[in-house]
Amino acid sequence: MITAKGKQLDWHEGLTVREVLDILGYNFPSVLVQVNGTIVRQKAWDSAVVPDEARVEVRPIIAGG
Repeated sequence: MITAKGKQLDWHEGLTVREVLDILGYNFPSVLVQVNGTIVRQKAWDSAVVPDEARVEVRPIIAGG
């Protein structure tokens, strides 16, 4: 199991950040993703593997003034 956005999600070998975002329903690139406190850049979402028992934080990037 992993925790993502406060929800418990099933984990499987090779689970990627992109898969977690898909499960959570994110389909836009303007988010900041952290896995166990480490930022994962967008270009690595397809290859970055989420370990079992990880904590994934997803925060929208909001511009404004």
